[in-house]
Amino acid sequence: MVRDRAGNAVRDSVIWMSDNPSIARVDAHGEITAAEPGVTGITARVGSSLASMRVSVYPPARETPVAHNDVAAPVARTDVPAPVARTDVAAPVHEDSGRPRAPAKGGSARSPHFSHISVFYTDFYSAYASPKDREATLAFLAPRVDAIMSGPMDAWRSLNPTIHTYPYALQYEVVQAEANNRPSNLNTSFTPDMQKWYAAHPKYDYESAFLHRGGHDSTHRVAFKNESWRWLINPGDAGSRAYQADRLSRIARGYDGVFLDEFGGPMYGAIKPTDEFATGAAYLASEAELLAQAHAAMAPRILLINIAEYWTPTDSAIVVAGGGAQLERTNYPFTDRTEERWREIDHLLAAGVYTEFVATISYTEWAGVPKNRPTFNGGMYGSPRERGQMAQLASYYMAVGPDPQRLSFDQQNYWNVRPDTAWARAVEVDVGHPLRARHVIASGSDPKGQKYRIYAREFEHALVLMRPAIDWHPTVYGDDTALEIPLPKPMRLLHRDGTLGPPVQSVKLRNVDAAIFVE
Repeated sequence: MVRDRAGNAVRDSVIWMSDNPSIARVDAHGEITAAEPGVTGITARVGSSLASMRVSVYPPARETPVAHNDVAAPVARTDVPAPVARTDVAAPVHEDSGRPRAPAKGGSARSPHFSHISVFYTDFYSAYASPKDREATLAFLAPRVDAIMSGPMDAWRSLNPTIHTYPYALQYEVVQAEANNRPSNLNTSFTPDMQKWYAAHPKYDYESAFLHRGGHDSTHRVAFKNESWRWLINPGDAGSRAYQADRLSRIARGYDGVFLDEFGGPMYGAIKPTDEFATGAAYLASEAELLAQAHAAMAPRILLINIAEYWTPTDSAIVVAGGGAQLERTNYPFTDRTEERWREIDHLLAAGVYTEFVATISYTEWAGVPKNRPTFNGGMYGSPRERGQMAQLASYYMAVGPDPQRLSFDQQNYWNVRPDTAWARAVEVDVGHPLRARHVIASGSDPKGQKYRIYAREFEHALVLMRPAIDWHPTVYGDDTALEIPLPKPMRLLHRDGTLGPPVQSVKLRNVDAAIFVE
């Protein structure tokens, strides 16, 4: 579904045009079809408004050319998975010698940027930014981030040779590329690649790679609708396991691993009984085994698996099997599960899992928070946005281990704003390494009758305090919830822009509040 910047559906009013149809054609629904290698422009017109993108068609190794959107338009298709690496050709091979990898289990890697924090950036912004804005994004962030998912990875690495890279992919489901008449995509719509692999490995039955209900043929494959129609993969089939291990190893070639989206919790109904699995538990256990096999095939590279905010024993097993966890929507100050999520991260770090701690509320979204939570004011900070983002950063510090490269901080700030205009320089202030585990320094009920626990954690150069939400749906966050906490010595409050306030000997923490004090 095509939407305008306000989020309104505009499919019927969009007029699509190609500057050079001999290179790439576009139909009335925005579907792009590659014709010959080259570069052309694709324009979407809504009334008097225009938006353009540059499309590069690369000559593939074997198949017909496939269009690759270098710069997508502001009026963009939303029924397509996140931007990924080039489509039906294997990832370019890069020299591995001497190149840092995502820390293997029990291992470590040093950030060339900051010794106290690892910063992760999910680069979907580059896909629709103008060339000028994309260049500015890379120039600003490359010296500041340690890992990247999606985006122009070769460009990132040309500016930061040590950056860790994770192309986007799907695994437990496959977009029905043929049914939707879409180009082959090795990372997401991988049906053509799968068919070629099975043809080259005739000892495996292609149909057995799918889940079924009521019969072992294509008409009984388990399917569901999630932006586009998908078939569900059978993780217990020997051929399916061998194919996915080979496919993911190819996608990871030259990178530090593969990001696998759409896992976590109920997995979109995939755990309902099928002919292959009588119970959801059996299916999920088999999925973990498949991921472990794929991880072993591509080691030391990892599978960075998005389980989002879900947490079940199966979620834990899946990310341990893959070696990496992307905790999308998990760094959320208003949830009463913050303490539980810190414990989940403790578990993952102890298991040697590289973990990405992702903020739920982006930079632009913080501006709308007071509409739903009118008592959430700036407090000791200049704005609700600053208060919220400092709580997100403090939450990271409450969970980080002795090696910060095991846990990455992802603010998800930059979906629709250029990073250099929204970057929180507080991230760059060196707090040092943790001296002890987080611990509760006060608890009880605040003046509004809301329960509270206040956590502290000492670092080499800072003291981090946080009062997370612990009641279900607390509704009051204002000054009348504040509790005064004495400091062990005069210290200076860190602000979002990286500046420090005057020395103080105490702080007032409101409901859902945090403070980072630098000596």
